[in-house]
Amino acid sequence: MKKFKFLVKYGLKKRVGRKAFLIANIIIAVLTIIIVNIPAIISLFGGDDDQIENINIQIINETQETSLITDLAQLLNQPYEGYEFYVLSDLSINQFDIDAFWINDDMDIVLHFIGEIESPDVKIYSKYPEMNLTLMGQIELQIINYQIGDYTGPSFEAVYAPDYEDPNQEMFISSITSLLVLPMFILITMATQFVGVDIIEEKSTKAIETVIASVPAKIHFLSKITASILFVVIQGLLIFTYGAIASIIGGFAATSSALNLPTGGESLLAYLAEIMPNWPIIILVSLLFMLLGTLFYLVLAALFASMAVTQEDYQQFQAPLMLVLVGGFYIGIFAPMAGGMGFLKVMAFIPIFTPIVAPIAFASGVLSVWEAIIALFGLGVFLVLSLYLVAPVYKVAILSYDQTKFFSRIKGYFKKAFTKNGKV
Repeated sequence: MKKFKFLVKYGLKKRVGRKAFLIANIIIAVLTIIIVNIPAIISLFGGDDDQIENINIQIINETQETSLITDLAQLLNQPYEGYEFYVLSDLSINQFDIDAFWINDDMDIVLHFIGEIESPDVKIYSKYPEMNLTLMGQIELQIINYQIGDYTGPSFEAVYAPDYEDPNQEMFISSITSLLVLPMFILITMATQFVGVDIIEEKSTKAIETVIASVPAKIHFLSKITASILFVVIQGLLIFTYGAIASIIGGFAATSSALNLPTGGESLLAYLAEIMPNWPIIILVSLLFMLLGTLFYLVLAALFASMAVTQEDYQQFQAPLMLVLVGGFYIGIFAPMAGGMGFLKVMAFIPIFTPIVAPIAFASGVLSVWEAIIALFGLGVFLVLSLYLVAPVYKVAILSYDQTKFFSRIKGYFKKAFTKNGKV
Protein backbone atom coordinates (compact mmCIF):
# COMPACT_ATOMS: atom_id res chain seq x y z
CA MET A 1 0.00 0.00 0.00
CA LYS A 2 2.90 2.37 0.78
CA LYS A 3 4.40 1.72 -2.64
CA PHE A 4 1.04 2.37 -4.27
CA LYS A 5 0.70 5.72 -2.45
CA PHE A 6 4.26 6.64 -3.36
CA LEU A 7 3.66 5.94 -7.05
CA VAL A 8 0.43 7.95 -7.04
CA LYS A 9 2.02 10.91 -5.25
CA TYR A 10 5.11 10.82 -7.46
CA GLY A 11 3.09 10.65 -10.67
CA LEU A 12 0.74 13.46 -9.62
CA LYS A 13 3.54 15.74 -8.47
CA LYS A 14 5.42 15.19 -11.72
CA ARG A 15 2.49 16.60 -13.72
CA VAL A 16 1.04 19.29 -11.47
CA GLY A 17 4.45 20.71 -10.63
CA ARG A 18 5.49 21.37 -14.23
CA LYS A 19 5.45 24.69 -16.07
CA ALA A 20 3.27 23.10 -18.76
CA PHE A 21 0.50 22.69 -16.18
CA LEU A 22 0.66 26.41 -15.32
CA ILE A 23 0.67 27.49 -18.98
CA ALA A 24 -2.20 25.15 -19.84
CA ASN A 25 -4.30 26.53 -16.98
CA ILE A 26 -3.70 30.10 -18.05
CA ILE A 27 -4.99 29.21 -21.53
CA ILE A 28 -7.98 27.30 -20.08
CA ALA A 29 -8.85 30.21 -17.80
CA VAL A 30 -8.84 32.67 -20.71
CA LEU A 31 -10.96 30.33 -22.89
CA THR A 32 -13.45 29.77 -20.06
CA ILE A 33 -13.88 33.50 -19.48
CA ILE A 34 -14.42 34.07 -23.21
CA ILE A 35 -16.94 31.22 -23.61
CA VAL A 36 -19.00 32.16 -20.55
CA ASN A 37 -19.24 35.75 -21.79
CA ILE A 38 -19.85 35.05 -25.49
CA PRO A 39 -23.24 36.86 -25.52
CA ALA A 40 -21.77 40.00 -23.95
CA ILE A 41 -18.73 39.91 -26.23
CA ILE A 42 -20.84 39.55 -29.38
CA SER A 43 -23.10 42.34 -28.19
CA LEU A 44 -20.10 44.54 -27.43
CA PHE A 45 -18.44 44.07 -30.83
CA GLY A 46 -21.59 43.57 -32.86
CA GLY A 47 -21.18 46.88 -34.70
CA ASP A 48 -23.78 49.48 -35.62
CA ASP A 49 -25.20 47.86 -38.77
CA ASP A 50 -28.39 46.79 -36.99
CA GLN A 51 -28.66 49.82 -34.71
CA ILE A 52 -32.29 50.82 -34.24
CA GLU A 53 -32.93 54.54 -34.59
CA ASN A 54 -36.72 55.00 -34.30
CA ILE A 55 -39.33 52.82 -32.59
CA ASN A 56 -42.86 53.68 -33.72
CA ILE A 57 -45.46 52.95 -31.05
CA GLN A 58 -49.25 52.81 -31.24
CA ILE A 59 -51.42 52.58 -28.13
CA ILE A 60 -54.80 50.97 -27.53
CA ASN A 61 -56.28 52.48 -24.37
CA GLU A 62 -59.29 50.69 -22.86
CA THR A 63 -58.82 52.15 -19.38
CA GLN A 64 -60.69 55.14 -17.93
CA GLU A 65 -57.52 57.26 -17.87
CA THR A 66 -58.07 59.49 -20.91
CA SER A 67 -54.67 61.19 -20.60
CA LEU A 68 -52.71 57.93 -20.66
CA ILE A 69 -51.70 58.20 -24.32
CA THR A 70 -50.63 61.82 -24.02
CA ASP A 71 -48.69 61.17 -20.83
CA LEU A 72 -46.87 58.17 -22.28
CA ALA A 73 -46.11 60.14 -25.44
CA GLN A 74 -44.41 62.84 -23.37
CA LEU A 75 -42.50 60.23 -21.38
CA LEU A 76 -41.45 58.03 -24.28
CA ASN A 77 -40.81 60.59 -27.02
CA GLN A 78 -37.18 61.15 -26.06
CA PRO A 79 -33.83 59.55 -26.96
CA TYR A 80 -32.79 56.28 -25.28
CA GLU A 81 -29.25 54.89 -25.71
CA GLY A 82 -28.95 55.47 -29.46
CA TYR A 83 -32.62 55.05 -30.45
CA GLU A 84 -35.88 56.97 -30.01
CA PHE A 85 -39.39 55.89 -29.11
CA TYR A 86 -42.00 57.77 -31.11
CA VAL A 87 -45.66 57.51 -30.14
CA LEU A 88 -47.60 58.16 -33.34
CA SER A 89 -51.20 58.12 -32.19
CA ASP A 90 -53.86 56.14 -30.39
CA LEU A 91 -55.51 53.11 -31.91
CA SER A 92 -58.86 51.45 -31.26
CA ILE A 93 -59.13 47.73 -30.71
CA ASN A 94 -61.38 47.49 -33.78
CA GLN A 95 -58.67 49.01 -35.95
CA PHE A 96 -55.98 46.60 -34.80
CA ASP A 97 -55.26 43.65 -37.10
CA ILE A 98 -52.59 41.50 -35.49
CA ASP A 99 -51.77 39.61 -38.69
CA ALA A 100 -51.28 42.84 -40.60
CA PHE A 101 -49.20 44.28 -37.75
CA TRP A 102 -46.36 41.76 -38.19
CA ILE A 103 -45.95 42.70 -41.87
CA ASN A 104 -46.69 46.43 -41.53
CA ASP A 105 -43.51 48.51 -41.61
CA ASP A 106 -45.21 51.59 -40.14
CA MET A 107 -45.86 50.03 -36.71
CA ASP A 108 -43.11 48.57 -34.51
CA ILE A 109 -44.86 48.21 -31.15
CA VAL A 110 -48.50 48.20 -30.04
CA LEU A 111 -49.36 48.68 -26.36
CA HIS A 112 -52.83 47.45 -25.39
CA PHE A 113 -54.07 48.67 -21.98
CA ILE A 114 -57.04 46.80 -20.46
CA GLY A 115 -58.82 47.20 -17.12
CA GLU A 116 -58.43 49.79 -14.37
CA ILE A 117 -55.53 52.22 -14.46
CA GLU A 118 -54.38 51.30 -10.93
CA SER A 119 -53.74 47.72 -12.07
CA PRO A 120 -54.00 47.42 -15.85
CA ASP A 121 -53.27 44.39 -17.99
CA VAL A 122 -50.81 45.45 -20.68
CA LYS A 123 -50.22 43.41 -23.82
CA ILE A 124 -47.05 44.31 -25.69
CA TYR A 125 -47.03 43.41 -29.38
CA SER A 126 -43.42 44.07 -30.33
CA LYS A 127 -41.17 43.50 -33.32
CA TYR A 128 -38.25 44.39 -31.06
CA PRO A 129 -38.67 42.24 -27.92
CA GLU A 130 -35.34 43.48 -26.58
CA MET A 131 -37.10 46.82 -25.96
CA ASN A 132 -39.88 45.30 -23.84
CA LEU A 133 -38.10 45.67 -20.52
CA THR A 134 -37.47 49.34 -21.07
CA LEU A 135 -41.11 49.86 -22.04
CA MET A 136 -42.34 47.98 -18.98
CA GLY A 137 -40.25 50.17 -16.73
CA GLN A 138 -41.50 53.39 -18.35
CA ILE A 139 -45.15 52.30 -18.26
CA GLU A 140 -44.92 51.42 -14.58
CA LEU A 141 -43.20 54.74 -13.88
CA GLN A 142 -46.01 56.62 -15.60
CA ILE A 143 -48.74 54.82 -13.65
CA ILE A 144 -46.87 55.50 -10.39
CA ASN A 145 -46.86 59.21 -11.32
CA TYR A 146 -50.65 59.18 -11.14
CA GLN A 147 -50.25 58.62 -7.36
CA ILE A 148 -53.13 56.13 -7.19
CA GLY A 149 -54.00 55.04 -3.66
CA ASP A 150 -54.81 51.39 -4.45
CA TYR A 151 -51.94 50.96 -6.87
CA THR A 152 -50.89 47.33 -7.36
CA GLY A 153 -48.87 47.64 -10.55
CA PRO A 154 -49.52 46.60 -14.15
CA SER A 155 -49.51 43.01 -15.40
CA PHE A 156 -47.53 42.58 -18.60
CA GLU A 157 -47.93 40.03 -21.38
CA ALA A 158 -45.47 39.99 -24.28
CA VAL A 159 -46.84 38.79 -27.62
CA TYR A 160 -44.22 37.68 -30.14
CA ALA A 161 -44.34 37.14 -33.88
CA PRO A 162 -45.27 33.57 -34.91
CA ASP A 163 -41.79 32.96 -36.31
CA TYR A 164 -39.89 34.75 -33.54
CA GLU A 165 -36.81 33.07 -32.10
CA ASP A 166 -34.92 34.79 -29.33
CA PRO A 167 -31.36 35.18 -30.72
CA ASN A 168 -29.86 36.04 -27.33
CA GLN A 169 -31.34 32.97 -25.67
CA GLU A 170 -30.23 30.71 -28.55
CA MET A 171 -26.76 32.24 -28.36
CA PHE A 172 -26.69 31.76 -24.61
CA ILE A 173 -27.80 28.11 -24.81
CA SER A 174 -25.17 27.53 -27.49
CA SER A 175 -22.49 28.99 -25.21
CA ILE A 176 -23.71 26.80 -22.32
CA THR A 177 -23.45 23.74 -24.59
CA SER A 178 -19.89 24.72 -25.46
CA LEU A 179 -19.19 25.37 -21.79
CA LEU A 180 -20.38 21.85 -20.98
CA VAL A 181 -18.50 20.04 -23.77
CA LEU A 182 -15.20 21.90 -23.83
CA PRO A 183 -14.10 21.33 -20.20
CA MET A 184 -14.98 17.63 -20.44
CA PHE A 185 -13.01 17.29 -23.67
CA ILE A 186 -10.03 19.16 -22.24
CA LEU A 187 -10.00 17.17 -18.98
CA ILE A 188 -10.31 13.77 -20.67
CA THR A 189 -7.65 14.65 -23.25
CA MET A 190 -5.24 15.93 -20.59
CA ALA A 191 -5.84 12.85 -18.43
CA THR A 192 -5.19 10.39 -21.25
CA GLN A 193 -2.04 12.28 -22.23
CA PHE A 194 -1.00 12.28 -18.57
CA VAL A 195 -1.18 8.51 -18.11
CA GLY A 196 0.15 7.66 -21.57
CA VAL A 197 3.18 9.93 -21.51
CA ASP A 198 3.99 8.93 -17.92
CA ILE A 199 4.07 5.23 -18.77
CA ILE A 200 5.97 5.64 -22.02
CA GLU A 201 8.60 7.82 -20.31
CA GLU A 202 9.30 5.07 -17.81
CA LYS A 203 9.32 2.41 -20.49
CA SER A 204 11.49 4.26 -23.02
CA THR A 205 14.13 4.96 -20.35
CA LYS A 206 13.98 1.35 -19.04
CA ALA A 207 13.02 2.70 -15.62
CA ILE A 208 9.93 0.51 -15.81
CA GLU A 209 12.06 -2.59 -15.22
CA THR A 210 13.16 -1.24 -11.82
CA VAL A 211 9.60 -0.24 -10.90
CA ILE A 212 8.03 -3.57 -11.87
CA ALA A 213 10.78 -5.37 -9.95
CA SER A 214 9.54 -3.60 -6.81
CA VAL A 215 5.76 -3.62 -7.33
CA PRO A 216 3.40 -5.91 -9.27
CA ALA A 217 2.30 -4.74 -12.71
CA LYS A 218 -1.29 -4.56 -11.44
CA ILE A 219 -0.30 -2.06 -8.71
CA HIS A 220 1.65 -0.02 -11.25
CA PHE A 221 -1.35 0.03 -13.58
CA LEU A 222 -3.78 1.08 -10.84
CA SER A 223 -1.42 3.77 -9.53
CA LYS A 224 -1.26 5.41 -12.95
CA ILE A 225 -5.04 5.38 -13.27
CA THR A 226 -5.50 6.77 -9.73
CA ALA A 227 -2.95 9.56 -10.23
CA SER A 228 -4.67 10.56 -13.47
CA ILE A 229 -8.10 10.64 -11.83
CA LEU A 230 -6.74 12.85 -9.03
CA PHE A 231 -5.26 15.08 -11.69
CA VAL A 232 -8.69 15.33 -13.36
CA VAL A 233 -10.28 16.24 -10.00
CA ILE A 234 -7.72 19.00 -9.38
CA GLN A 235 -8.05 20.33 -12.90
CA GLY A 236 -11.85 20.13 -12.73
CA LEU A 237 -11.95 22.19 -9.54
CA LEU A 238 -9.73 24.77 -11.20
CA ILE A 239 -12.06 24.95 -14.21
CA PHE A 240 -15.07 25.45 -11.91
CA THR A 241 -13.12 28.28 -10.28
CA TYR A 242 -12.43 29.83 -13.69
CA GLY A 243 -16.13 29.55 -14.51
CA ALA A 244 -17.07 31.35 -11.29
CA ILE A 245 -14.57 34.13 -12.04
CA ALA A 246 -15.91 34.40 -15.60
CA SER A 247 -19.48 34.74 -14.29
CA ILE A 248 -18.40 37.52 -11.91
CA ILE A 249 -16.65 39.33 -14.75
CA GLY A 250 -19.73 38.89 -16.95
CA GLY A 251 -21.93 40.30 -14.21
CA PHE A 252 -19.93 43.51 -14.23
CA ALA A 253 -19.43 43.75 -17.99
CA ALA A 254 -22.84 42.75 -19.35
CA THR A 255 -25.93 44.90 -19.26
CA SER A 256 -29.50 43.66 -18.93
CA SER A 257 -30.38 44.83 -22.42
CA ALA A 258 -27.38 43.15 -23.98
CA LEU A 259 -28.30 39.76 -22.55
CA ASN A 260 -32.08 40.26 -22.59
CA LEU A 261 -32.16 39.72 -18.82
CA PRO A 262 -34.91 40.98 -16.54
CA THR A 263 -34.09 44.09 -14.55
CA GLY A 264 -33.56 44.06 -10.82
CA GLY A 265 -29.99 42.75 -10.65
CA GLU A 266 -30.69 39.23 -11.91
CA SER A 267 -27.40 37.55 -12.72
CA LEU A 268 -26.25 35.40 -15.61
CA LEU A 269 -26.48 32.32 -13.39
CA ALA A 270 -30.04 33.26 -12.45
CA TYR A 271 -30.89 33.46 -16.14
CA LEU A 272 -29.37 30.02 -16.63
CA ALA A 273 -31.52 28.71 -13.81
CA GLU A 274 -34.56 30.24 -15.50
CA ILE A 275 -34.08 28.67 -18.94
CA MET A 276 -32.58 25.43 -17.57
CA PRO A 277 -34.34 24.84 -14.25
CA ASN A 278 -32.93 21.31 -13.99
CA TRP A 279 -29.30 22.50 -14.12
CA PRO A 280 -28.29 20.75 -10.83
CA ILE A 281 -29.29 17.38 -12.32
CA ILE A 282 -27.50 18.24 -15.57
CA ILE A 283 -24.27 19.00 -13.71
CA LEU A 284 -24.56 15.84 -11.59
CA VAL A 285 -25.21 13.61 -14.60
CA SER A 286 -22.36 15.26 -16.53
CA LEU A 287 -19.93 14.65 -13.66
CA LEU A 288 -20.92 10.97 -13.45
CA PHE A 289 -20.47 10.50 -17.19
CA MET A 290 -17.15 12.32 -17.09
CA LEU A 291 -15.88 10.21 -14.18
CA LEU A 292 -16.74 6.85 -15.77
CA GLY A 293 -15.74 8.08 -19.23
CA THR A 294 -12.37 9.31 -18.04
CA LEU A 295 -11.70 5.98 -16.34
CA PHE A 296 -12.58 4.15 -19.55
CA TYR A 297 -10.32 6.33 -21.71
CA LEU A 298 -7.51 6.09 -19.14
CA VAL A 299 -7.66 2.30 -19.25
CA LEU A 300 -7.31 2.39 -23.05
CA ALA A 301 -4.51 4.97 -22.89
CA ALA A 302 -2.61 2.86 -20.35
CA LEU A 303 -3.03 -0.18 -22.59
CA PHE A 304 -1.68 1.61 -25.67
CA ALA A 305 1.21 3.10 -23.69
CA SER A 306 2.20 -0.33 -22.35
CA MET A 307 2.35 -1.66 -25.92
CA ALA A 308 4.44 1.24 -27.23
CA VAL A 309 8.22 1.47 -26.98
CA THR A 310 8.99 5.10 -27.87
CA GLN A 311 7.12 8.40 -27.85
CA GLU A 312 6.67 8.20 -31.63
CA ASP A 313 5.36 4.69 -31.23
CA TYR A 314 2.84 5.84 -28.63
CA GLN A 315 1.59 8.64 -30.89
CA GLN A 316 0.69 6.00 -33.47
CA PHE A 317 -1.06 3.82 -30.88
CA GLN A 318 -3.08 6.65 -29.35
CA ALA A 319 -4.28 8.05 -32.70
CA PRO A 320 -7.51 5.95 -32.74
CA LEU A 321 -8.31 7.04 -29.18
CA MET A 322 -7.84 10.71 -30.02
CA LEU A 323 -10.01 10.34 -33.12
CA VAL A 324 -12.79 8.93 -30.95
CA LEU A 325 -12.46 11.83 -28.50
CA VAL A 326 -12.50 14.44 -31.27
CA GLY A 327 -15.43 12.66 -32.93
CA GLY A 328 -17.45 12.77 -29.71
CA PHE A 329 -16.56 16.45 -29.25
CA TYR A 330 -17.77 17.41 -32.74
CA ILE A 331 -20.93 15.32 -32.41
CA GLY A 332 -21.76 17.08 -29.12
CA ILE A 333 -21.14 20.53 -30.61
CA PHE A 334 -22.58 20.30 -34.12
CA ALA A 335 -25.39 17.72 -33.89
CA PRO A 336 -27.69 20.08 -31.89
CA MET A 337 -26.85 22.97 -34.25
CA ALA A 338 -27.73 20.84 -37.30
CA GLY A 339 -30.95 19.57 -35.75
CA GLY A 340 -29.66 16.00 -35.64
CA MET A 341 -31.27 15.13 -32.32
CA GLY A 342 -32.02 11.55 -33.37
CA PHE A 343 -28.39 11.02 -34.34
CA LEU A 344 -27.29 12.62 -31.07
CA LYS A 345 -29.50 10.23 -29.09
CA VAL A 346 -28.12 7.16 -30.88
CA MET A 347 -24.51 8.27 -30.33
CA ALA A 348 -25.24 8.82 -26.62
CA PHE A 349 -25.75 5.05 -26.20
CA ILE A 350 -22.49 4.05 -27.95
CA PRO A 351 -20.00 3.66 -25.05
CA ILE A 352 -16.96 5.12 -26.82
CA PHE A 353 -18.92 8.36 -27.47
CA THR A 354 -21.16 8.30 -24.37
CA PRO A 355 -18.90 10.29 -21.97
CA ILE A 356 -19.07 13.44 -24.09
CA VAL A 357 -22.25 13.04 -26.14
CA ALA A 358 -24.66 11.81 -23.42
CA PRO A 359 -24.40 14.92 -21.15
CA ILE A 360 -25.19 17.15 -24.15
CA ALA A 361 -28.13 14.96 -25.15
CA PHE A 362 -29.46 15.06 -21.58
CA ALA A 363 -29.02 18.83 -21.25
CA SER A 364 -30.79 19.31 -24.60
CA GLY A 365 -33.75 17.20 -23.49
CA VAL A 366 -33.02 14.45 -26.01
CA LEU A 367 -32.41 11.92 -23.23
CA SER A 368 -34.80 11.46 -20.33
CA VAL A 369 -33.53 10.77 -16.81
CA TRP A 370 -34.11 7.04 -17.20
CA GLU A 371 -32.42 6.97 -20.61
CA ALA A 372 -29.43 8.81 -19.13
CA ILE A 373 -29.28 6.22 -16.32
CA ILE A 374 -29.36 3.40 -18.90
CA ALA A 375 -26.54 5.07 -20.88
CA LEU A 376 -24.57 5.52 -17.66
CA PHE A 377 -25.09 1.89 -16.70
CA GLY A 378 -23.98 0.77 -20.17
CA LEU A 379 -20.82 2.86 -19.86
CA GLY A 380 -20.13 1.32 -16.43
CA VAL A 381 -20.48 -2.21 -17.82
CA PHE A 382 -18.17 -1.31 -20.69
CA LEU A 383 -15.62 0.06 -18.19
CA VAL A 384 -15.65 -3.14 -16.12
CA LEU A 385 -15.28 -5.23 -19.26
CA SER A 386 -12.34 -3.11 -20.45
CA LEU A 387 -10.60 -3.51 -17.07
CA TYR A 388 -11.11 -7.27 -17.27
CA LEU A 389 -9.54 -7.39 -20.74
CA VAL A 390 -6.78 -4.79 -20.32
CA ALA A 391 -5.24 -5.76 -16.97
CA PRO A 392 -3.75 -9.11 -18.15
CA VAL A 393 -2.52 -7.54 -21.40
CA TYR A 394 -0.90 -4.67 -19.52
CA LYS A 395 1.00 -7.15 -17.36
CA VAL A 396 2.44 -8.85 -20.46
CA ALA A 397 3.08 -5.73 -22.56
CA ILE A 398 4.63 -3.41 -19.97
CA LEU A 399 8.00 -5.22 -19.99
CA SER A 400 7.96 -6.09 -23.69
CA TYR A 401 9.88 -4.13 -26.30
CA ASP A 402 8.34 -5.78 -29.34
CA GLN A 403 8.35 -3.46 -32.37
CA THR A 404 6.22 -5.39 -34.83
CA LYS A 405 3.38 -3.77 -36.75
CA PHE A 406 0.49 -2.11 -34.91
CA PHE A 407 -2.22 -4.74 -35.29
CA SER A 408 0.21 -7.66 -35.10
CA ARG A 409 1.52 -6.38 -31.79
CA ILE A 410 -1.97 -5.95 -30.33
CA LYS A 411 -2.99 -9.44 -31.45
CA GLY A 412 0.21 -10.93 -30.05
CA TYR A 413 -0.13 -9.31 -26.63
CA PHE A 414 -3.76 -10.36 -26.22
CA LYS A 415 -2.92 -13.92 -27.25
CA LYS A 416 -0.02 -14.14 -24.79
CA ALA A 417 -2.03 -12.58 -21.95
CA PHE A 418 -5.03 -14.89 -22.11
CA THR A 419 -3.08 -17.99 -23.09
CA LYS A 420 -0.80 -17.43 -20.10
CA ASN A 421 -3.82 -17.08 -17.80
CA GLY A 422 -5.37 -20.27 -19.15
CA LYS A 423 -8.29 -18.49 -20.82
CA VAL A 424 -7.64 -19.60 -24.38
